[in-house]
Amino acid sequence: MNKKLFLLLSIIVLWGVSCKKVSPLNDFNTYEKNKSLDGTWQFLASNTIAETAVLSQTDQQWDTITVPGNWDTREKYGTYVGKGYYKKSFTLPENWEDKHIRLKFGAVYQTAKVWLNGNLLGINVGGYLPFDFEITPFIHKTGTNDVVVMADNTIKRGAWWAWGGISRAVVLEANEPVRLVYQHISSVPDFENNLVNFSIKYRIENSEESSVNVTINSTIKEKEKLPETLLTLDAGEVEEVIVTFKRKLSDFDLWHFNSPNLYQLATDVEVDGKLQDQTVDNFGIRKFEVRGEQFYLNNSAVRMNGVNRVHDHPNYGNTEPDQLIEQDILDIKSLGCNFSRLMHAPLSKNLLDFCDKNGFLLVEEIPVWGDEDPNSFPNNPLTKQWLNTMIERDFNHPSVVAWSVGNELRNPDGDWEDKALTKEQYGYVDSMLDYVATLDSTRLKTYVSITAYRKGEIGTEPYDKVDFISMNSYGNAPVLAEKTHEKFPGKPIFISEIGIGQIGPAPEGALSDELVGYLNELKKYPWVTGVSIWSYNDYRSNYKGTPASGFREWGIVDEHRNKKKAYHQLKEIYKEWE
Repeated sequence: MNKKLFLLLSIIVLWGVSCKKVSPLNDFNTYEKNKSLDGTWQFLASNTIAETAVLSQTDQQWDTITVPGNWDTREKYGTYVGKGYYKKSFTLPENWEDKHIRLKFGAVYQTAKVWLNGNLLGINVGGYLPFDFEITPFIHKTGTNDVVVMADNTIKRGAWWAWGGISRAVVLEANEPVRLVYQHISSVPDFENNLVNFSIKYRIENSEESSVNVTINSTIKEKEKLPETLLTLDAGEVEEVIVTFKRKLSDFDLWHFNSPNLYQLATDVEVDGKLQDQTVDNFGIRKFEVRGEQFYLNNSAVRMNGVNRVHDHPNYGNTEPDQLIEQDILDIKSLGCNFSRLMHAPLSKNLLDFCDKNGFLLVEEIPVWGDEDPNSFPNNPLTKQWLNTMIERDFNHPSVVAWSVGNELRNPDGDWEDKALTKEQYGYVDSMLDYVATLDSTRLKTYVSITAYRKGEIGTEPYDKVDFISMNSYGNAPVLAEKTHEKFPGKPIFISEIGIGQIGPAPEGALSDELVGYLNELKKYPWVTGVSIWSYNDYRSNYKGTPASGFREWGIVDEHRNKKKAYHQLKEIYKEWE
């Protein structure tokens, strides 16, 4: 055969083979994977209308409202408590006919009930975490679809405002038959051996009616392509596979609050050469640990100070736009703060992303609070669900260094001096700490106590299961910290909230001399790993003791972020601690 002809035929054959492999992969890239349902929805606030009437085609007096958002930011619904109904019509993109479709909510406070085309999809309870539904059996692939959401904010928690409604994004997601539910990336440095211990957990779901052979291809962007991972999934099966490997630590830059270096893991999931799913997640390489009575970040002892921040603004409720989060977190960092359990509830994704990129360390907590919280009983399936959802969603955020299972649990009766955990509350904390350990072994565990320095003793507080003690103080913090240390020695103590009464309105609101003295005195205790003042911002509330303005004036800035004298005082105090 003529050499030129042979070469030409070889090129054609190789090109054909290449096309045969690549062409099916391109099908995945011919359609948008997400359709936002954010924007204008119809809205009806009523505690008396029957659900059947809401779902029927009979005319109702529907208002309009913006999603995501909170109805109580509008004067018309400013004090409304109860059920708010949301309704929206939509059509699917033309090329979604053969896709599996999910309806995803970022958060709805507090109880949500969702219907699609008159079919009840389900109920979600919680208010601050995402949930979703597989809607393929109920969706009209052509024509109009109607989604109805009932949001009920009757239940309130703590002293913060129970902002009602669909507070985070609503999205339709199109999937191929096999999808990557998540990839969890653990990247822990081993300083002694100059290694990074990587562990990646992939959770894969097969919606096909037959078994499939799955190939997982991952790349640490700008670093290396990882070896393929192969697995077989039966019809309808969900499986987790874990890949571990080691790399030289000196080849990577660590994540630190002064240098928050991020990497990306990009993953493709294929079946028989056809692309099924793609995802990219940020991660950081850092080690936050306890040694004795100290916090260590990346092999160095650190003292971590902060302020708490309530997800609250008169204009936005707890639906926080990027610009507000960026403004607040950068301002908090400018005070010398790097660490806090900001809020008694899971944080918004845009806040977590910003803390990842800007080096702010976080303790995340589920909203179990106070003396009569009905959820504080052992092995509560609802709080387990919250912990599971929070940890699953937030696992890859290097800014998150610890999980907390509750705040200020105590017996409802008697004087403050006699406060202790009830048997049920003890069982709750004990069982939830055990559960967290099964979900994430890479982060620290805690709960926030105001009983440890009162009637708490070893045996009545699950002291042995926490990695560090979190305590709130609204009294003589140095004395209370000493009591806690004497009773529960050998572990770091983080003053997760500190305050003495409300600071007062801007601009004259100031830290009391008493509180300034306490803050300065706490510096001398080596086992106090930091303090966090309550709070950064004033926040809306109807809790006892709230001023007539309707905002609790505990903040160093007011609800509109106007600075108080307290702001400048705290900046000087933290500057002296550096």
